[in-house]
Amino acid sequence: MELETEKIKVSLLFFGAARDVTGYEETEVFLSSPINVSGAFEEVMGKYPALRDRFGRSLLFAVNQEYAPTEQEISEGDELAIFPPVSGGEGSK
Repeated sequence: MELETEKIKVSLLFFGAARDVTGYEETEVFLSSPINVSGAFEEVMGKYPALRDRFGRSLLFAVNQEYAPTEQEISEGDELAIFPPVSGGEGSK
């Protein structure tokens, strides 16, 4: 007998090239619960494999508009923002 995993619904926001890769600016997904940022990252990469292909593990995650440590728990209704790596500006001349 297989145990059913509880799911939570979260909002995903994609920025910059991550938006271009997924074709979404914002969407909602269901994730396993309980789950932390690290687990959410893995589930999102499973749902959007083109992100892993393009960025590997270099994407940045924010939870409810704050960068979050990998062990932070994700809750029902949270907003996850996904940012591609950002390079520095032009150097001084």
